[in-house]
Amino acid sequence: MSAEIKPLTPALSNAGTFLSRGDVARLFGVSVSTVTRWARTGLIQAVRTPGGHYRYRADETMRAVSGSRETRIRPD
Repeated sequence: MSAEIKPLTPALSNAGTFLSRGDVARLFGVSVSTVTRWARTGLIQAVRTPGGHYRYRADETMRAVSGSRETRIRPD
């Protein structure tokens, strides 16, 4: 089962814009707990807010999404 990766608007892909775990989960088609695990293991970079929430830089996340599209294996 392959999830469609949804593009961000140009405004969201600018440096300095941050995404929530839910935003990143929707982009990759995974659960929010998967996104948290990726951040904890260093697969994607995240910052923590003073309240302990994870935030992900939109520009870096979009590069990761682009990379995942290039490396995705498609069955014949």
